[in-house]
Amino acid sequence: MTILSRGAAALAIALALAACDGLITGEKALSLPVEVNAQGGYGPLRLALTPDQSPVALNLRAEHAVNIADQVKWNSYIATLTFNGREVAAGKFTINYQGGPEGQPGAPQILQNMLTARVAEAGDYELVVAPIKPIEVKLSNVRIEMRAKVEGNANLR
Repeated sequence: MTILSRGAAALAIALALAACDGLITGEKALSLPVEVNAQGGYGPLRLALTPDQSPVALNLRAEHAVNIADQVKWNSYIATLTFNGREVAAGKFTINYQGGPEGQPGAPQILQNMLTARVAEAGDYELVVAPIKPIEVKLSNVRIEMRAKVEGNANLR
């Protein structure tokens, strides 16, 4: 492997890890099972947050069936974190089938960063995850997970 290709590989790994700041850095602080609400999203959930946890990453963990018919389907959501009725952070994200183009089965589990935010005041925050379009991929065993003191600013919203 040449020095140039090693450098390109190192850069690719660094970029991939930067996108995972809210998924793998910091401290696991919370993991709550959630049920689908009437709108097809999740929440509202009350989260007791403090500035010493900041920044916090809010992630969605779920399972989906390994179904080739879902290959061209996806769900699109917006996660909104509010404090005393005002928006603190919001993030749009999509969930799609993880299989390959030739019908290879994908991973049955999904872990997706929804948003990462700085907490300025201690108190009860509210998180709502709302679908932006009709739900196409059925998710099960959905959990909202929070990591505190995450590194990097890539996902701050």
